[in-house]
Amino acid sequence: MPQIGFDQTSWLLAMPLALLPLWRNGSPSLSYPALAWLETDPLSRRLDWIRRGLFCTFLGILIITLASPYLKEQKVVRVGKGAHIVLTIDRSSSMNENFSGRYMGGEAKESKSAAARQLLLEFVRKRPRDLLGAVFFSTAPLHVLSLSQDHQAVEAAIQAISQRGRGVTNIAPGLAMALEEFRGQPLSGARAILLVSDGGARIETDTQERLRQSFQDLSVRLYWIYLRNRRSVSVLHPPERNLSETRTPEYFLHQYFQTLGVPYHVFEADDPSSLARAITTVGKLENHPLQYFEIVPRRDLTQAGFGLTLLLGAPLLLGYALEVSRWLE
Repeated sequence: MPQIGFDQTSWLLAMPLALLPLWRNGSPSLSYPALAWLETDPLSRRLDWIRRGLFCTFLGILIITLASPYLKEQKVVRVGKGAHIVLTIDRSSSMNENFSGRYMGGEAKESKSAAARQLLLEFVRKRPRDLLGAVFFSTAPLHVLSLSQDHQAVEAAIQAISQRGRGVTNIAPGLAMALEEFRGQPLSGARAILLVSDGGARIETDTQERLRQSFQDLSVRLYWIYLRNRRSVSVLHPPERNLSETRTPEYFLHQYFQTLGVPYHVFEADDPSSLARAITTVGKLENHPLQYFEIVPRRDLTQAGFGLTLLLGAPLLLGYALEVSRWLE
């Protein structure tokens, strides 16, 4: 149930004044001899009490309006389709390259960062019911935004990808930070990490086990959009030569992700169109029934109160205008 608050509570002390019309009718007295000769008029008596009731209501609403009423902020349970998704985005220097492996600079429109930014913005705008968070990583992870229904904040976070990336790709700390976003959250729908990266890195055995346990405990799915250029290895097929965790870490990272014990999908994107198809596919996969809390902000009721007093005041003014001010002689 919505709760009502007041900014000027002192006005509420005047509420007893709203009962004044029940005590006095407010009509002027007219001197006229032999009132006993006048017949009883039930209709007039009813109209008089209706007028008094309207006047009481008018005064009550006016006093409440002067007290500056508002509906308090509240959490409302909604049921829709969507997911809880943490966008985990690579911000290493290699993201400044284009899909052919050429360095484009931090704000170039052809870079992998720029392509990912534009498509992720479209992804967010098409999923209004999702809870979304953001984590960036390169050499170290950066917490950007907790799981939120504020999609304007999410879009602002994605826009920050336009800044030039720095450092190397260190995925494990980024994934660990993204997983922590789900800890302590109610399990009310699908949970997923959308990992956008153009490379991989070797993960220590102990770290692998901790990540695997966290994925399983928190029931989090993983989607990896692997942005590869013509010089990068494919994670779907073992390379013919130089097969080692130091030379081809992306392939071994893919092999590790397959052992997490949770749903996992990898999408290789070697141009903007394949990246768009990958993000569209993720959007279709993560569209399940979802129960979530929507924060309804505080709503001011003052304007509505003044409008209602005007609506009630109009018939009262009309009634007083039609009153007899003196008897016809």
